[in-house]
Amino acid sequence: MMISFGCLRKRSRISQHDVFPDKVKGPDQVNNSKMRYCVVAFLLAVLVFGAYFNILDNEATNWDDPAIFMRTTIHEITMDNLKKVMSFSGGATYQPIRDLTYMLDFHIWSGKTAGVVFGMHLQSVILYILMILACWLFLLELFKAFSDDRDLCFIWASISAVLFAVHPVHVESVAWLYARKEPLLGLFTFISLWAFVRARTSHWKYYLVSMVGLLFAVLSKPTAVMIPAVMFVIDIALQAHQRQPSFWKKRLMIYVPMLILAVPVVVRLLGVMFEVGGVKPYHGGSFWTNLLAVSQILINYLDLIAFTINYSADYTLVLYTSIHAWQAWVFAGLNVLLIASGIAAFMLKRHVYAIFVAWFYLFLLPVSHIFPISQIMADRYALLSSLSWCVLLGYALARLWCWRLSSGRFSPEFPLLVAGVLFFLVAAAYSYMTYERNDIWQNSQTLWEDTLAKYPDSSPANVNLSAIYLKQGRFDEVQDLCLAAIRSKPYDYLAISNLALAQIMMKQYSNAIRNYEQALKIKPDLPKAEMGLAIAYWENSDYKEAHALYSRLLRDGRIPTPESAAQYLFRIGFSSWKLNRSDEAYAYLSRAEKMSAGRPFLLRDLGMAYNSMGDTEKAAKMFEDAIPQLEEGELKSRLIDILHLLKKRNGL
Repeated sequence: MMISFGCLRKRSRISQHDVFPDKVKGPDQVNNSKMRYCVVAFLLAVLVFGAYFNILDNEATNWDDPAIFMRTTIHEITMDNLKKVMSFSGGATYQPIRDLTYMLDFHIWSGKTAGVVFGMHLQSVILYILMILACWLFLLELFKAFSDDRDLCFIWASISAVLFAVHPVHVESVAWLYARKEPLLGLFTFISLWAFVRARTSHWKYYLVSMVGLLFAVLSKPTAVMIPAVMFVIDIALQAHQRQPSFWKKRLMIYVPMLILAVPVVVRLLGVMFEVGGVKPYHGGSFWTNLLAVSQILINYLDLIAFTINYSADYTLVLYTSIHAWQAWVFAGLNVLLIASGIAAFMLKRHVYAIFVAWFYLFLLPVSHIFPISQIMADRYALLSSLSWCVLLGYALARLWCWRLSSGRFSPEFPLLVAGVLFFLVAAAYSYMTYERNDIWQNSQTLWEDTLAKYPDSSPANVNLSAIYLKQGRFDEVQDLCLAAIRSKPYDYLAISNLALAQIMMKQYSNAIRNYEQALKIKPDLPKAEMGLAIAYWENSDYKEAHALYSRLLRDGRIPTPESAAQYLFRIGFSSWKLNRSDEAYAYLSRAEKMSAGRPFLLRDLGMAYNSMGDTEKAAKMFEDAIPQLEEGELKSRLIDILHLLKKRNGL
């Protein structure tokens, strides 16, 4: 980011003309000005919808999207549900604005899941359009605060907004249902910053709008706590550009309320992350080696935003965390150069450049792994920071757009033609990549197969694709995928759990038991690992452990469905008989019988259990109840044969 913003001329004072330029224009000029604002706003909206309309038929993915459909609190708008959404809950971040938008989706598109998914995608596109419009207005206001050249500011802001709108790094934030918080964060961030600059250059009442925007941003995603830091950078730049009397005294009245809002959110966010295991061990083992990883991650985000053409749902990086690795110091040096360029730009009064260097770092700070999190890099984390690159490109193109040749073999408007062609090529390339990437998010399988094609060691891709292949019965491939995920992240309890499930399906019960036990050491409250371990004990004929685990799951109410409750009762009962607890066995089996209506397979299992226990009379009754409910086939024929044998044995 080495291009200087030297064209921005310092103003001696902020005049009424500068702040309210339309007020000193004639009627025709005012109308023309309003018209071009409306035209650009309309074109931005059409451009975004054109780039993203092909996500409307996308499915939900198995990357956290199921949590939306399992959380019944957000499925209906009621006072009780609204209270729950607006209340703090242990072990979860506080994002009520995001949850309220989901409630709206379920309310409007109630019915089949496919309709709700369509509605969610539609709202995400609409929110993204609003975010882009808010970004454009913010850039207009910011650039006007540092330049008298209104035409340059308008062109610069418009070009930057277009590039930002179609940047392919944003696809994840729009196409992924669970990423709803990202466009909400962007929308309220830009509203807050727009109002902040307006308040700084015109009327203090805009600070109230800015505070409301900040509050809504924080309630959408807690990482919005970085907004006051960005405001402070803009404030310092504006003060350096145009001195304001009693600056620090006035700033206290603004930033103290913001800190009162932001600090508790930061404390809660860190607390939740530590509580639920979201914070991982330091890269390299110590805080200082971890900083070397942070340095590399930040530069990789710059590469992701500015130079990547092949985006992915996950990225695997080899992090250099040894002080003896020369690569680590190259990345550290690049960060030093970039930060130094921002400081130098500030000293040379190139304030906009300095602002966006700080912008890049501040909005990445929460996800830069100062406190390591599960995913090293993600496209959604770069949503706001990517504006820095778009502003840089926008400035270069805007300067070329406004440049007129005074002499030479080319016409004066030749730079305008070059700028227009370059702008079209970059915007078209970004739009094409965005459109193509939307289709990769079509469903879970297309998403994760694409990710693994680019990053074979991606732990989320291996785990999530293994879950899909499990349903398809591709157990050998599941095993390979899970082992690849575990090699990448030995603490990945989901990969270990999926591996164990595949081993159950392949009848490798001892291996499954060992892996489920390992998963539960890492994540003791993982429900599917507990249920899987119980199944593995049962299939391995370890009735003592099966009895103990099924009894605990039943006692603790950890039962996914009513059908599971009946199955638990049956297995506890049969295990009790295997452990020579006959009375207990009959008690549990009797409870399972009461839940067997309309469940022929449970009746079959009960019949087999009673037959093994020597109670052929009860076994015959179970088979008699089951047979009429089964479709014609091998199972039904087999049960009929068994029933005939039992009746013959009993002399019936």
